[in-house]
Amino acid sequence: MKTYQHILVGVDFSPGSRAALHAAARIASPGKTPITVMHVIDPKLAESMKEAHHWTDLELFQHVDQTVVDFVTVTGVAADHVRIELDIGQPFQALIGARHRLEADLMVMGTRGSEHGPNDIGSVASKCMRKAPADVLLVREGTDGSFHHITACVDLSETSAKAVTAARHFAELHGAMLDCLLINQSVLALNMDYNGFSPPITPVEPQGLAQWEYEMDGFLRPLMRTAPSSLTWNAFVKDRSNVREAILEHMKLTKTDLVVLGTRGKTNLRTLLIGTTAEKIVTHAPCSVLTVKPDGFELPVEVKDEGGDAHDASHEQESPFPPATVPMA
Repeated sequence: MKTYQHILVGVDFSPGSRAALHAAARIASPGKTPITVMHVIDPKLAESMKEAHHWTDLELFQHVDQTVVDFVTVTGVAADHVRIELDIGQPFQALIGARHRLEADLMVMGTRGSEHGPNDIGSVASKCMRKAPADVLLVREGTDGSFHHITACVDLSETSAKAVTAARHFAELHGAMLDCLLINQSVLALNMDYNGFSPPITPVEPQGLAQWEYEMDGFLRPLMRTAPSSLTWNAFVKDRSNVREAILEHMKLTKTDLVVLGTRGKTNLRTLLIGTTAEKIVTHAPCSVLTVKPDGFELPVEVKDEGGDAHDASHEQESPFPPATVPMA
């Protein structure tokens, strides 16, 4: 069963980041996985605060550090294994630098959006989801960090095997129901999407769906072989013309509160794609999302920050603060 070695939580004091912190604490608690809570201050705001209060860098650090400590305390997360890290700069670059330094394999961030509206994940969370060489959990605001119905999207690839493994870990951890969902975009289904305006197409293989069910069973068997009897899970294979809509429809019918997706992408390029379907699911999902990276997924050699300057994002940025990582307790 998949376990994480270090969890990095980005906080901005929003309800979404509070939910993210709750979720991270639940993931970490069984194995006492270390959690680093990170807050990044905008450089202009930092200068304004120092000028308004006549603070030195150290005094600014002490104020912000106490603010983060108070936020963690109010959230109700135990101080054990929680450390606080602060930085001044561009949030994405600072988070990526911390992930590299800490070797965090899971990043957790909050998202916004109403139950019926789009998943407003924010630009920083979106960049981390697409470009960070780690799994990224985006937690919807208003949740308590627990999940009850999890859907893992399957395409029979190695990355979706990792996604199923991660989904199973979360399901066991939360006592949630797990659905493994495969959408077959067949030629017949695509033809039906033209509403009769294309010539009839006879399926090449009448038993195609049965074959996909057989493939799905063979794919899941080794992944679920050691699953505890207490875990309730189901496999679904559906024939649809629109993969995204089919996944969202399943999530709505089952009241899924966490969807797990395997991502894809070329390495060492400035533009990394997680896949069109995955990106659309993340944008439209009315729930929390876990994106699982494929083996070999690397940070681009150069990533442009919001200011447009290109530089190596895997290198740490110098911080004006004293010791970068501060124990909370």
